[in-house]
Amino acid sequence: MFIFRQIGQNQKVPFTTKLALVFWIILSLAILSFFAFSIFLIALMVGVVLFATNLFQKNKSSIPKSPSGFQTRTYSSPPNTKNDDVIDI
Repeated sequence: MFIFRQIGQNQKVPFTTKLALVFWIILSLAILSFFAFSIFLIALMVGVVLFATNLFQKNKSSIPKSPSGFQTRTYSSPPNTKNDDVIDI
């Protein structure tokens, strides 16, 4: 790796050191993006496989039907309430 030394006021950073730093930064970003993209592809493939297995499943459970004695009613307000717009605080 690199051997770091403290550079004084009048010394400049050598061009080869600048190129090496740029190379390591680009290489680390390339490795990072490669692994991130490969994890994304793995997750995408797992999602496709799970979707396909669920799509072609033979024993699908159907939505249960409501019981025959169940009746729906619409909401009606109780008859003894007043309909005034006063808000009690």
